[in-house]
Amino acid sequence: MEDMELPRFTLPLVRTRHELLDQGRDDAQIRAALKAGTLVRVRRGCYVDARPEGSMARGSSAAAPVRAVPAVPAVSAAAATAAVAAQLGPVVFSHATAAALWQLPFLGAPPEAIHLTLPREAGGIVRAGVHRHTGALAPEEVVEHRGIRLTSLARTLVDVARTDGFRDGLVMADHALHGSRDPEALRQAMSASIRRLRGAVGIGNARRMADFAVVAAESPGESLSRIVFREQKVPEPLLQFRLSVPLPGGARGDFITDFAWKHLKAVGEFDGRVKYGRYLREGQTPGDAVFEEKGREDAIRSVGWLVLRWTWEQLQSPEVLGRRVRETLAARARELGVRPSELTPGS
Repeated sequence: MEDMELPRFTLPLVRTRHELLDQGRDDAQIRAALKAGTLVRVRRGCYVDARPEGSMARGSSAAAPVRAVPAVPAVSAAAATAAVAAQLGPVVFSHATAAALWQLPFLGAPPEAIHLTLPREAGGIVRAGVHRHTGALAPEEVVEHRGIRLTSLARTLVDVARTDGFRDGLVMADHALHGSRDPEALRQAMSASIRRLRGAVGIGNARRMADFAVVAAESPGESLSRIVFREQKVPEPLLQFRLSVPLPGGARGDFITDFAWKHLKAVGEFDGRVKYGRYLREGQTPGDAVFEEKGREDAIRSVGWLVLRWTWEQLQSPEVLGRRVRETLAARARELGVRPSELTPGS
C-alpha cells in the first residue's frame, strides 16, 4: 500500500459576492477590503478572509528561476481549490494543484490554473482558470481530505513528471520519498500508476523519474545536482555521507555531507551547507553557525579530504558546473593514483 499520510491543508471559508452582499457589505466595501488585503479574491466572484498561514510547501523562496519556491500560499491553493469544488461539485484535483496540496516543492512559481482530472468523455480544455485533464483514475489513485478529492501522492508525482517534465517530477519525487513513512510502498504505487498509463504522453519522463528518485536527497538543490551529475557524466557520488573527524581538544565531530566520492576522499556540498545537526542550538545565532561551519570545513580538510561547493546560480549552468566537478575529481584521482576504472557508481 502507498504511504497514505494525507496532505496537511485546511480549507478556508469561501464566500461569493452574493453571500458578502447578503451579510451587509456592498461592492465598495468589498473593493476596500481587497485593497487593504483583508479579503482575497481566489476566483471570479469568490473570496476568502486573508490568513497568515505562510506557504504550503517546504522549500526556500527566492528570485532565481531554478530555485524551489513554496508550492502555493495556503490562501490561494486551498481556497482556490475549495472555490472550484464549490462551483463544480465532486471533482478530482490533480497535477500541479494536487502537488500544491500535497506540499511538494516546485521549481519556480507554480501555475495559477486549477488542474482537474475528469473521465475521458468530459473533454480536456482550459476554461476560466481551470485545466481539465481527461483519463481514468483507479480507486487507489484518489484520496479524500476535508471533503476535497485529489490524486494520490504517487499518481500526482507521475502526472507532474508527465506534464511538467523529468526535472520537476524528480524534485517532487525525491522530496516525497525522503518524507515518506514507507518509501518502498510509494515506489510500488508510482510503478502501478506508470503501468496504467502505458503509452500516455510524457510517460517516459515519469518512468525516468521513478527509476532515478531516491530517499536520501534532502533538498531540491540536491535533486538538481544529481541530475547535473548524471547528464554531465560526473562519477556518481554517495549521498548523505557521514564523516568523523578529530576536533581541537581531542573531541571528534560527525559531519553529514550532501555528496561524497569516498575513493577520492572528496565531499560535495550544495549551497555551501555542511550539515552538523539540523537546527541551531539554543542561543546560537546564524552568524555563530557560519563561523562554526568554517571550522568544520577546516577540520574536514585537515584530515586530507577535498571539499567542493556549488550554488543555486551555478546549477543554472549545468555544463559549466559538470565540467568543473569532473575536472576537479579527475585531478584528485591523479593525485591519489586512482584509476578511472575504480570510480564505480557510489564510490
